[in-house]
Amino acid sequence: MSALFHRWQTPRDKHAIEQLIGAEHRYVDVNGHRMSVTVQGSGPRTVILMPGLATPEPIIGFAPLAEKLAEQNTVVTVEPLGMGLSDGTDAPRTSEAIVDEIRSALVTLGIDGPYVLMPHSVSGLYALWWTTHHPDEVAAVVGLDDERYTADAAHGSPDWPSWMSIVNAAGGTRDLIALDKSTDYLGLVADYRESLGDAAEFTTEQQDLYLQAYSWVLNPTVLDEMARGAQNVQAAEGAVFPPTLPALSFLAASSLEVEPEWESSHRAAISNPAIQQVTVMDGHHYLFHAHAAEIAESTQKFLDEHVPTR
Repeated sequence: MSALFHRWQTPRDKHAIEQLIGAEHRYVDVNGHRMSVTVQGSGPRTVILMPGLATPEPIIGFAPLAEKLAEQNTVVTVEPLGMGLSDGTDAPRTSEAIVDEIRSALVTLGIDGPYVLMPHSVSGLYALWWTTHHPDEVAAVVGLDDERYTADAAHGSPDWPSWMSIVNAAGGTRDLIALDKSTDYLGLVADYRESLGDAAEFTTEQQDLYLQAYSWVLNPTVLDEMARGAQNVQAAEGAVFPPTLPALSFLAASSLEVEPEWESSHRAAISNPAIQQVTVMDGHHYLFHAHAAEIAESTQKFLDEHVPTR
């Protein structure tokens, strides 16, 4: 599977992204596979940026937010196996497996917890798993329109990951993305282009490389994660944050419009409103693209108030 995954990454593609990311980038061995990460800053708190499902290039996407957070924190941006520049894997994409792989990478990097988890989208499920199964490792959770248990997501799995694997095997993913660029057939490229275009921090080169990466993100590893979506949502049913854990979720207003349970599911995970909060922001699901400065400032204020440094 790893070999199939890497067929989409030509040396030119990969080298261009590595050059753009810069010196903070490194690879970490996780169960015999290379996981791509960046480590920035040297502050007393360690923030772990965790991307959403099928994010084309997480390190580029998180870059403006990571840069701002790194002014006062140590920031680790993780590209889970199958995403970005990381290798693929045959291991089932369950919440437990994904969290354990990230934990292993942090141990190899020599970065100790407790960590401030900062998940986007589906990684909210993984952060919740981490919090409930390894609570001593988590100092706080700051979600970026992060996912929770909802009835709809728990009982519906898309069927397209199965046929997309056939498209991948035939080498058609690049053709689909090229078609999307010219016709908006899938609606993916236009969606990301709009989100990135709203953020002054992203250069045209960064936008192009980010979108180019979409042609290899729909690989067998990520398709397995998509197929297990309902399973991972079900694993979060009834989970709440421990009452001593600071938690803050930034929700995108656009997500509330399309998902009726989105806000209520986040409020249902609160066990202590004094240190666990939900705030709604105008913007796209990838709200940290255009609102990096605002999110970083609010996050720092929240951490300074509720998460003491060692």
